Amino acid sequence: MIPSLHNGITALKSLTQGLQVLGNNIANVNSLGYKASRANYSDNFYLHLNDAESGADGEPSNNIQQHGTGVHVSSVSSDFNQGTVEVTGLDLDLAIQGEALPNAGGFFELADPVTGELFYTRAGAFEATNQGFVVTRDQYRYQLQGLDNALTVAVADTESLVARRVEEDGKVNLVVHDKVQKKDLVKSVGQIKIVNFLSPQYLRRVGNGFYSNGRAGQNVAGILDNFVPATGSNGKIRQYALELSNVDLTNEFASMISHQRSFQAGSRVVTTSDMILSEAVNLKR
Repeated sequence: MIPSLHNGITALKSLTQGLQVLGNNIANVNSLGYKASRANYSDNFYLHLNDAESGADGEPSNNIQQHGTGVHVSSVSSDFNQGTVEVTGLDLDLAIQGEALPNAGGFFELADPVTGELFYTRAGAFEATNQGFVVTRDQYRYQLQGLDNALTVAVADTESLVARRVEEDGKVNLVVHDKVQKKDLVKSVGQIKIVNFLSPQYLRRVGNGFYSNGRAGQNVAGILDNFVPATGSNGKIRQYALELSNVDLTNEFASMISHQRSFQAGSRVVTTSDMILSEAVNLKR
């Protein structure tokens, strides 16, 4: 009965990892740009006591014995489908409208201003610093990248800002009031960069809605060479909006109930095997 104990324990261990993934999804149901994860289960290696073999007369043996050794979590995959887009009214709240496009249209590229390390996110909650850099609205203050380095929305001393406009193709225009000419002008200050990947599953989650494409010099997910929004497989930029989490609570709760029942079944295998082993030990008394 030792193998059955091992099988039951592997079920408990794997389901615990699966519940951890589900719990993380449910905890981040309101996190901006969060993408749900899924634990994928697979059976372990098998003990082959007797395999099908061809005999002298060409007939295969029918005494086949292949005993499984339990289950394990083979991988944890990410769901990059489009999340719900919510209108906020803030001019530097940006969402990528990708819908059915691959990877839902790509990611914003961010740079750590101190180390230069690059990160990628779907959480488009940005703000402008007093130097004019567009940065994430959190403690990290990563700089949003345009097609030509960090995106800035600074205005001259002789100008006052009236409005900021971001087009679907990522072009950023400023409506400013020129104090010298005493009239409003439209200035183009750059274009937002969108990054898409061949294998987004290889992206590493680093928390706060950010992803990494590996260490410096690495390109583990395969960056595509098109960085212009609304072209190719890149999504459109939608201003005054944020993308919410794509977690489906109904599916998560249904999966959690299924995991709970499977965990109970696995624990029953362990307790039943333990009872039979105890009876076997008592036979010698």
